[in-house]
Amino acid sequence: MSKIVVVGGGAAGLELVTRLGSQLQGSRDHEVILVEPSSHHYWKPRLHEIAAGTFDNELNAVSYFQHAVCSGYRYVQASMTGLDRSGKILHLRGIDGQATELDYDYLVMAVGASSNDFNTPGVSEHCLFMDSPHQAQQAWQHINPLLRANEPRRVVIVGAGATGVELAAELAKVSQRLGRYSQAAHLQIILIEAAQRILPAGPVRLSEQARRALIRQGVDVRVRTRIQRAEAGCLFTANGERIGSDLQFWAAGIKGDDWLTELDGLETNHLNQLKVSATLQTWQDPDIFVIGDSAECPQPDGSFVPPRAQAANQAACHLATQFKRRLKGRKLQPFVFHDGGMVIAIGHNNAVGALANNKLILKGRLIRTLYDAIFRLHQQVLFGWGRVTALILLKRLKDILNPHYKGL
Repeated sequence: MSKIVVVGGGAAGLELVTRLGSQLQGSRDHEVILVEPSSHHYWKPRLHEIAAGTFDNELNAVSYFQHAVCSGYRYVQASMTGLDRSGKILHLRGIDGQATELDYDYLVMAVGASSNDFNTPGVSEHCLFMDSPHQAQQAWQHINPLLRANEPRRVVIVGAGATGVELAAELAKVSQRLGRYSQAAHLQIILIEAAQRILPAGPVRLSEQARRALIRQGVDVRVRTRIQRAEAGCLFTANGERIGSDLQFWAAGIKGDDWLTELDGLETNHLNQLKVSATLQTWQDPDIFVIGDSAECPQPDGSFVPPRAQAANQAACHLATQFKRRLKGRKLQPFVFHDGGMVIAIGHNNAVGALANNKLILKGRLIRTLYDAIFRLHQQVLFGWGRVTALILLKRLKDILNPHYKGL
């Protein structure tokens, strides 16, 4: 009997155990286990909606307990604390704080990554982060009172990658919609980026389209601005400017968590990502695989797989197929990432996208529909089209009957 243990229930990890559970369901020779400390799954590209109070938890969150029963895998609610490679044992800490162990035959690390504060003084103490559903929910608890204040409030977001841009746009849209209520406050939103343009990982034309859309929504976009330190209620730039705020977010850069550097000799890079071969296996142990943002995976052209949601989804699909080969004793095939473009939400009804190898830059409601369709494709892997169709219909009905902002 082979036991496949996947650590991390993000998009990549959950899709992997779903596919493996379906493939191996009913088999007494194989077992699939998901290790994840949270009780519910939220699609990470939509964490900004949780922070802004526009995410529908009832329809779009996934219970690991329920999903595991329906999808043929076992769910262990715990955090990984260590690894014994020689004994093939995971060290875990349950939600009750008790230490436990779990043996494995094959291990897949799918734990994602966190924001990189670049050791900027004061950031960890005085800024909010958007790396997990729990942090996004905490952010909403801070934002909700600001939206109900009787005078203008200021929110500063550092980092104009996808997370920073989408958070700024969603907050701007919520602030505009609540403007019809007499007690609602106007949010002044400042988006800060150290590079020469926002969305620096995307094509120039996409960055410009997004910048214009943000400005039209009233967002103060500042590029070539580097934050030197953070204090309570203010940020200081490298030029000595003081930027006061009622709430400040840090969404600049990514890195793996520090504990990834202490996994029984597994090699990591300067961003704490685990180094893997093209087959997604760690160099030190062929029975340990890594997918998603926590992996440094080489590509044929000498580059590395980018830390993006679509790359994590592709890796999960690829690895599910490769496990079928591995369990049959066949050689593993390399993972090659195929860039499907970039789509960025700019508020509830708008988005910008770069498609066809960045040759086609589009914007508007149609691209927002494409953005939502990507999320529905993720749900389709988890549930199938029948349930996804029902979720879409329920969502449209709730949008008609209920206000868009859940804080009302």
